[in-house]
Amino acid sequence: MEAKSIEAGEFRDKQRDQWNGAAVGWNEWSSFMDEHWEKVSERLVEMADVEEGDRVLDVAAGYGEPALTAARRAGPEGGVIATDISAEMLDFGRQRAAANRVENVEFMQADAHSLDFPHESFDAAVSRWGIIFDPDGEGAADKVRGFLKPGGRFAISSWGPPDRVPFLSIAMKSAMEKLDVQPPPPGTPGPLSRPTEEAIGGLLEGGGFSDVTVEELEVTMPFESADEYTLFVRAIAAPIVAMISPHPENVQRETWEAITSAARGRADDDGRVSLSNLVLVAAGQA
Repeated sequence: MEAKSIEAGEFRDKQRDQWNGAAVGWNEWSSFMDEHWEKVSERLVEMADVEEGDRVLDVAAGYGEPALTAARRAGPEGGVIATDISAEMLDFGRQRAAANRVENVEFMQADAHSLDFPHESFDAAVSRWGIIFDPDGEGAADKVRGFLKPGGRFAISSWGPPDRVPFLSIAMKSAMEKLDVQPPPPGTPGPLSRPTEEAIGGLLEGGGFSDVTVEELEVTMPFESADEYTLFVRAIAAPIVAMISPHPENVQRETWEAITSAARGRADDDGRVSLSNLVLVAAGQA
């Protein structure tokens, strides 16, 4: 048990460094992500049954979503606590909240494993592509369940299987082939670690939630060119950057060129690359 705990701690430390490094890119591309991922935040808030006056927890909120969406729904009589492992991402979230005049959200640095709130202190909880990164997702979900009032709902999201998530799989597959890297063992925490209805629903069920439901959403990301696609991935996809960055500069350059070439193979006659991706959204009741 001790070895597992140390391994999990080291894993979280690496994630903290990766997401701190990605915060600048999320800042640069925030308008693009807000536009094309907005419906995921909205659906999570709906599935969590957030109502006016509710107190909501956002686990691994990153740059502030779906925290800001939930805060607007909860209104001035309610509020949101947005937590994340990365201080840099949270700083950006605070800036976005201020710029959008959302005053009923508080940002707190903590990984999902370390969250500590009074029992039954929240009406609802959400996590957009967040809790799936924790090395003990079920344990984190169980913690969140304890923070919820009886009947409170927790809504989370995951990306689907690689062949249904080209915005990630194009880059991942190209990088692994170029660098001769084997895929991570099944279940390794990451953006594609809960790619099926059974896997994402099982995270909530493993955390003790009942009446678990799972839905599918399609998120399309349009890029003006393959080069723009690569710029996006390089800016926001921390796990992919972490795979490539330890290598010599020439190898890194060749790898990013390989990713661009693969994306170019998906371009239309005008050179634009439009990628439709599967998102799984799940919710359960405490």
